[in-house]
Amino acid sequence: MQMSLAPLPPLPALRFFEATARLGSVTQAAAELYVTPGAVTLQIRKLESFLGCPLFERQARGMVLTAEGSSYLAPCQESLTLIRQASARLRTGNRQSILVSCTPGFAVQWLVPRLQHFQESTLALDVHISTTNRKVDLLREEVHFAVRHGLGEVPDGVCSIPLLKDELIPVCSPRLIAPRRRAVLADITSSRLLHDEHREDWLLWCRAAGVEGIDTQQGMVFTDSNGVIEAALAGRGVALLRRSLIEAELSARSLLELRAPALRTPLGYHLLYCEETLKSPAIRAFLDWITEQAKALN
Repeated sequence: MQMSLAPLPPLPALRFFEATARLGSVTQAAAELYVTPGAVTLQIRKLESFLGCPLFERQARGMVLTAEGSSYLAPCQESLTLIRQASARLRTGNRQSILVSCTPGFAVQWLVPRLQHFQESTLALDVHISTTNRKVDLLREEVHFAVRHGLGEVPDGVCSIPLLKDELIPVCSPRLIAPRRRAVLADITSSRLLHDEHREDWLLWCRAAGVEGIDTQQGMVFTDSNGVIEAALAGRGVALLRRSLIEAELSARSLLELRAPALRTPLGYHLLYCEETLKSPAIRAFLDWITEQAKALN
């Protein structure tokens, strides 16, 4: 007997949800999609009704993802990216494209803000981004580059270049410590810890900083750094984040660096590719560009 498939949410609602989550604003999402803010709000409400849970918290400063919204964002972005890529292959003919696979946090916080300049200087080249945490087979899946967090260990036939290995710093929102304007070591408590899915960074930080009395198994856990950053911005706790991923938030003082030690770790973001991929001058140009961008921060 054939099993019935689960119903799919409406595609327009997914587009409106993804744009709002990525931009953090209904108004900005509406401008990008060429619709009214009311239309964006309506589609998000339809999607929340379909899923049976809230995806955003409506706050004065904008839209903040709930835990459910944060976990839903990555697969939505990956699915929409795959649809765009398949459509682009049919529409562009001989126009050359590059497929980059990276984690949602790296895409949103580091790659996308820098990518516009590269795209403007190479108009005949399209860069497509697939956001996922899973391992990819570069050749079989026709992925030109993958960016992954770890020690840079790769199978035979795959090259690995370190991109970001800067220090991790403890940060929080000003609203967490108001009315004070400076965050200090005492603001880090067990219940305030914000983790990604591995829970390892805070344990390493406590050991390196000689801090005792903190249970690093407590606190909220998110599937990726995007969720951790959003929770920190919302004043939900203290996050341990790579400085290069939160440059804008630190400059705007929407996140404050605590007066506490930073953490150097052997883990980092690495660029993975196969040597034969570089036969194309355009693809080699992308490799040169992204490595130069990273050198400026390390």
